[in-house]
Amino acid sequence: MEVWNPDDLKSHLDKGEKVFLKLWKKGCGICKLSNSATDRLEKTNEHGLTFGKISLTDYPEMVGISETDALPAFFIFADGKKKGVYTGFQGLDKLKAFVDETV
Repeated sequence: MEVWNPDDLKSHLDKGEKVFLKLWKKGCGICKLSNSATDRLEKTNEHGLTFGKISLTDYPEMVGISETDALPAFFIFADGKKKGVYTGFQGLDKLKAFVDETV
């Protein structure tokens, strides 16, 4: 999954892309644990999403889009708008279900 900054996210949204975004923090164990699941989602990419992740360690202002302190936080954006948020990590199946239901 490509590492983004806030401007990268804006650029993808401005292009009208459907985006899967992961917010995470360095040193967050559950954030690291979710990496293999997000990598698998990106590899199969059944919904034509653009995948990116932004570190809250590097860009703490991004916490404002999540409206929660729970990490990791996953988002789906479409048509330039946030369509859904999933916080925490409970395995690939639940994360995939979030994507399938939101897209």
